[in-house]
Amino acid sequence: MGVESHNEVNSGGGSHIARDRNSSAYNNIDAAPMPKHIPFPEFTGSSELINEFVMFLFITFATAMQFINIYRTIWWVPESNTYHAVNVYLIEPYLVAFIVLLMSRRFLFCLIIRTQDLTQNITIEKRRFYKKAVRYSFTCLLLLILGICAYKIYLKHTFMPVFLLVYPLVIYVLIFGFQIESFLRSSYEVEGAYFNGMPMHCCSSCPDIIREEIDVLRNDFNIRFKQILFTSLLNVYYAGIVPCLFAASMYYNTVWVYQNAFYVWISCLTMAFAFGFPAKYSDIMHRASLHLGYWSQMDMRAIGGNSGSSSASSNNSNSTSGSTTVWKANTVWTQNSVVKFDGELFSSCGPVTVAVPRNSSHSRFYKLFHNPTTMYMALTGIQASIVLTGLVALYYTLEWHFILSFSFTTLTNQFTFFKIMRDYLVTKRIYTSEISIAEQTKAFNSN
Repeated sequence: MGVESHNEVNSGGGSHIARDRNSSAYNNIDAAPMPKHIPFPEFTGSSELINEFVMFLFITFATAMQFINIYRTIWWVPESNTYHAVNVYLIEPYLVAFIVLLMSRRFLFCLIIRTQDLTQNITIEKRRFYKKAVRYSFTCLLLLILGICAYKIYLKHTFMPVFLLVYPLVIYVLIFGFQIESFLRSSYEVEGAYFNGMPMHCCSSCPDIIREEIDVLRNDFNIRFKQILFTSLLNVYYAGIVPCLFAASMYYNTVWVYQNAFYVWISCLTMAFAFGFPAKYSDIMHRASLHLGYWSQMDMRAIGGNSGSSSASSNNSNSTSGSTTVWKANTVWTQNSVVKFDGELFSSCGPVTVAVPRNSSHSRFYKLFHNPTTMYMALTGIQASIVLTGLVALYYTLEWHFILSFSFTTLTNQFTFFKIMRDYLVTKRIYTSEISIAEQTKAFNSN
């Protein structure tokens, strides 16, 4: 069973090139329409500049808290000869400059690009040239200053601490290559159709165009996910681990320091998820997944056993096999269609299905985004646990530097919790209504 596939692109879709195809190349069955989407509400969200600014403040303050945990003093003791709460003179100034400059790179770059975007009466070619010039000049200047700081640190330490200081940059080259854009921005436009940094959904009924769009969206998702993991690990490495590697004194609570680093990493991870995967982005993926569909493999032995048990079941099996056809790449299959692919039977799930059977990437894409509410519900639970843990630890904490550290991280995590909870409630309301409308439409059409 199939649905006629037209060569059409929704006016709000992306810039995919529609190819000329003969209408005879597609099966013509008008039983099932293409999926209908509920308009996603336009609510105020944080810009990339604000997101990078919040992340920069969080990492900078977390780094300061780690230095305080390491170099704190017992100035309140009557017999103590010090009158300062922190031994600031033991902190390496070039190390602080290295960390702050590296952590602020994305915020500074977005700030420079933002000033160019506010400029009026400038052509597209000049904008591209300006962004390219800023990207390379800013990167060269940044690496130059970081190199000077590393050299100054090398003069006071051995080679190994300096290697541990710069080796995450080597890991970056191994993971992302020499892509400067990945170093300067959390998310950027890869090849495909984008608008305001977001990929666009093409409401097409052409199977080839749908699968091409899925490849673009899947590539974008993988890049964002890889960026989130690398960014969170990079931030916690420089905010929580590097200060310990360069500690001038080993008389500090090692267990607490590394627990704090783990807590900062979880906070950075959820914050990066909230920034990288907003509800609007997941809705684009959700719409594409409805057009993609999913194939569920059927057990042919069970079908064969049922068909041989009685003549009635044999007739039923014959009717099933009569409605089964070989899977075709240029066909849009209706829901519950049964096809044969490589000697196996597959049943289609979803409103329509153009996915390739046994394609693991198509299956994962549909399972993850056909209902993004599940993803936001899991993130909400994790973030709620982080906030609750911070509040409990703050209640039982007695030392002043622990109280200061937990107070800041818990307050910042509440901001992230609000964003994730809002995305969860919005997506739950929308997709519950969408499923209800789809079921009512299906029941009306069957009657």
